[in-house]
Amino acid sequence: MEQAADITVSEVRIPFRDIDMHGHMHNAAYYAHAEAAVAHLWRHRPEGANDPVYFVRKSGCTFHHGLRLDDVARFKVSLTRIGATSLSFAVAISSEGAPAADLEIVWVAVDPASRQPVNVPQPVRDWLKSFLA
Repeated sequence: MEQAADITVSEVRIPFRDIDMHGHMHNAAYYAHAEAAVAHLWRHRPEGANDPVYFVRKSGCTFHHGLRLDDVARFKVSLTRIGATSLSFAVAISSEGAPAADLEIVWVAVDPASRQPVNVPQPVRDWLKSFLA
């Protein structure tokens, strides 16, 4: 029997478009790829009829070493906190087993119409508990 893929892990071969004039990946590209890794996980969540939308409230990055063209980067997503209205994701980026960067991305759940914070739905909270670091 084939084992299911780990939805918390994704890999990217660093493309030329993400490289700066010094030969390293642009700082903003770390965020773009980390957000794509979180979106990969998020696709598997239970959806409800009146789900909120989520906005980035805060993000931060600690760089360890610069990724270069054609490096294969591994993105490992975990959840560090489930708040009443917010979700805190950690994205660990590595290449060849060495840490490249650690990102924190905090989402806030908001009502689509009013844009006011609302509680994260219980089915989503329950599903996310298995991804807590």
